[in-house]
Amino acid sequence: MNDDATVSAATDGARADTGHALLGAFTQTLALLRWLIAGLVALYLGSGLTRVAPHEVALVYRLGALQPGVRAPGLVFALPAPFDRVVKIPVRTQQELALHAWSPEEEAAPTKPGATLKGLHPVFDGYTLTGDANLVRGRFSLRYRIADPLASAKAATTETAALLLEAAALDAATQTLATMAIDHALGPGLEAFRQRVREEIQRRSDRLGLGVELLSFDVTQLTPPTAAAAAFAEVTSAQVEARTLVENARTERAQTLPLAQSEAYRRRHEADADAQRLAARAQAEAASFVALLPAYRDAPALVVEHLRADALRDVLARVKTRAVLPAGDRLTLRLPENP
Repeated sequence: MNDDATVSAATDGARADTGHALLGAFTQTLALLRWLIAGLVALYLGSGLTRVAPHEVALVYRLGALQPGVRAPGLVFALPAPFDRVVKIPVRTQQELALHAWSPEEEAAPTKPGATLKGLHPVFDGYTLTGDANLVRGRFSLRYRIADPLASAKAATTETAALLLEAAALDAATQTLATMAIDHALGPGLEAFRQRVREEIQRRSDRLGLGVELLSFDVTQLTPPTAAAAAFAEVTSAQVEARTLVENARTERAQTLPLAQSEAYRRRHEADADAQRLAARAQAEAASFVALLPAYRDAPALVVEHLRADALRDVLARVKTRAVLPAGDRLTLRLPENP
């Protein structure tokens, strides 16, 4: 009996120790699970932290609805997914949109079935008309930035906004070219075309509420169709030649006119001097004749003889050959009929 009691007591003690050990292990496991769950919860909550770069701002969508306000650069805290969604908007980054809907046919032909190299396909090739009913094609690029992130997010997605800007740009270019002659659009009016199209795109994007600021509208290429390119090249060459001739004429004028003015001034100065000299001489001769009048009245024959002698002396001083004839002889001079 004593042995049985001893065995029973030992068995109960072992069972008690085992129970205490299991309870301790279970308690430790629960504590570990608590820490693990707490870590997972902290990690889950921390997933709502988003770092926004200095050139970006952030918008928060909560359960799919856009929340008011724009988050500044830095750390942005939001509820974890699927409750919140943070969208970063690059407001200081220039975005570029290539517009190739009117690309020249030599580039469009390999990718568009049915396009031809000799002409324009009415379905597959893009083009527009100028104000003087000429076909023109081109490639453009549009640079812009997001100025109002909230308005941009409310208006459309990034892809849809790009499509709307492309449509607005091509429509504005079509309307602007429809008011211009092709020679003006391809030449001196190209800068005015760029400016007018950029302003029109900005007005249309403002009406659509896209929240973008147009920075530039660049014309990469604006040409007539390939079939007419040679004729337009000849016109351009003729215009360049005409401008060259005009510039050469202006240069010649700038060089010749001062010389002509100087020569004209010199001749006028000489003419004025000759006029003054001749007038003074005429006045002196007139004064001499007037001074002879009293003497002529007293002795006319003597005065006439004196004047004749003065005239002969003046004439003989300028002749190269002289002939003196004896008194009473005659000299016959025969002059040619055609001197």
